[in-house]
Amino acid sequence: MTTRLVKHQKLTKRQIKEDPLVTAAFRGTQVWEQHGSRILLGVGAVVLVVLLVFFVSRTRAQSEERAEGDLFRAEISVAQTDYATATQMLKEIVDSAPGTKAAAKAMVYLGDVTAAQGKAAEAVSWYRRALAKAGRDEDLKVAGLHGLAAALEDRGDFTQAAASYADLAKLGENDNQRGRAMLAEARSLAKAGQTQKAIAVYKEVQRLPVVDQTLINTAGVGIGELSASSPGPGETQHPASSPTP
Repeated sequence: MTTRLVKHQKLTKRQIKEDPLVTAAFRGTQVWEQHGSRILLGVGAVVLVVLLVFFVSRTRAQSEERAEGDLFRAEISVAQTDYATATQMLKEIVDSAPGTKAAAKAMVYLGDVTAAQGKAAEAVSWYRRALAKAGRDEDLKVAGLHGLAAALEDRGDFTQAAASYADLAKLGENDNQRGRAMLAEARSLAKAGQTQKAIAVYKEVQRLPVVDQTLINTAGVGIGELSASSPGPGETQHPASSPTP
């Protein structure tokens, strides 16, 4: 068997120029020489953004954790009906931890505290602020709407209260929750002098597929009372007056 020896030939300048690897390296060098500083700035900017996001997220998490701890202590004061202490602590959470879930919850508690002290107008303001911060938190929405509707009803704004109870009914997870909110809606409509609308809502409660019999009975009583008190032909029913906001 014969062996052929292959001589290594030197590459010519033309061959070097046409070699793909050499061409790619040459082009890469040109790109770096022309745009190297911009590339470094771009990479640096990306790294800076990543670091900022990390530190902001970390700071926010720490703020949320501290606010939750403060909220827990405020809840104890609320449970003990120490409203003066609770109010101070809750307002500090709202001011020191804006944008956190704890701050939004604190607004609901401030609504509860002021409502318990008979300050319905102030309670309405706190509940509305909480709802504006609720986002997608369904539990916070339910708590805020329930408090808002009750405070509006206490203040005598029955039409607005009915609208809030209607919104609350839409968030109900079952027919019993929806039914209770609708009963409150009908009650507020009746107080506002909107008898026919109130009766219609009571009838909707009775048509709910899966609802406790007690709610159906309550709706029936409401219909009976409103039907008995409805004005006859030629008579005019005067709606309940609402105070000026």
